[in-house]
Amino acid sequence: MVMAAARPIEESLIERLPVVRGLYEENAELGKRSWFRTGGKAEVLFQPADADDLQAFMEERSADVDLTIVGFGSNLLIRDGGVDGVVIVLGKSFARIEFDGELITAGAAALDVQVARSAQQAGVAGLEFLAGIPGSIGGAVRMNAGAYGSEIGDVIINATVLDEQGGAHVLDANQLELGYRKSGLKDDWIVLSARLRGEVGDRDEIAGRMAAISTAR
Repeated sequence: MVMAAARPIEESLIERLPVVRGLYEENAELGKRSWFRTGGKAEVLFQPADADDLQAFMEERSADVDLTIVGFGSNLLIRDGGVDGVVIVLGKSFARIEFDGELITAGAAALDVQVARSAQQAGVAGLEFLAGIPGSIGGAVRMNAGAYGSEIGDVIINATVLDEQGGAHVLDANQLELGYRKSGLKDDWIVLSARLRGEVGDRDEIAGRMAAISTAR
């Protein structure tokens, strides 16, 4: 009797991915990560430990692995059928907010409203409008988010981004090609952080403007 050759067992996506220090999760529920609480699953969800971990992943992954970047999810609809490939979600290590006088460096996962509040506490004006934008800094840069007469393009100095092969770039406002609710960033480029410029201000006056924005919303 001649036996048929055994069919090779196809590797799952997660078995083909680089070794990382962060977390992989198969069939991860995405609905709970979106503003609208709807949508299917990610084939694989990746939460990098830090920027170095993410960069290493981008450098080592196969080019045929599809990537989707998910931020705060305030402007995101996830299809019921889910998302193939790897969905990247940036965690707390990407949410740092640091001040150097009137200059602010905010991680991509830092919430816009938290950047506005931190600036108010530091006596830095000019970022109050962020209190009216649901979302995080990474999405704000990608979409040149704005509200109440101001937008990211008015205050950004530069943004640090990773390209699809893990190369790091520091792009100034002109290189970001910011327009009305858009930027020139490629879909598979990832914003790591943004450097913003404020100005010296009075904490109470800043708080008053933020309260007005909150009321207007």
